Amino acid sequence: MKSQRDFRNYLAGAALAFGVVLLVSQVLQLLYGGLAPGDRESVYTLIIGIYITSHIIGGFLGGYLVARVRRSNYLLTGIVTAVLAYIFEFAYNLIVEATLTDIYAIVSLLIGAVIGVMFMRAKMENVRIAGPKGSEKAEPHKLQP
Repeated sequence: MKSQRDFRNYLAGAALAFGVVLLVSQVLQLLYGGLAPGDRESVYTLIIGIYITSHIIGGFLGGYLVARVRRSNYLLTGIVTAVLAYIFEFAYNLIVEATLTDIYAIVSLLIGAVIGVMFMRAKMENVRIAGPKGSEKAEPHKLQP
C-alpha cells in the first residue's frame, strides 16, 4: 500500500514537472514558431535558455513537492521524479510532435529535481535544528564579534 502511494506521488511530481515544460514549450512555439528561418537564428540562444530554464524549474517543483511528502531518501526521490518526467516528455514528443528529445532535457530535469529535493532537505533540517516555535531553544544563536 505504501509503495503504491509513493508511486502515485512520483507520478504526480513528474506530471507537474512535465506540465511546466509543456506549458513553456507551447508558449515558445506560439511566440516563435511562425518566424522565418533567418529570424530564428537571432533568437535561438534565447529559446534554448528558456527551454533549459523551464526544465530546471519543472524539475525543481516536482522534486521539491515529492520530497515534501516522502521525507526520506531524498536523492533517489529527485532522480526518480526527473526520470519519470523525462519519460513523459519523451513519449509526448514522440507521439504528438514526432520529434525526439535531447540530452539537455534529462540533464536539466535531473539538476532541477536534485536541487529541489536538497532544498527541501535543508528546509527540514532547519526545522529540526530550530525546534518547535515559541520555545526558548528556537531563538537563533548570535555570533560574537
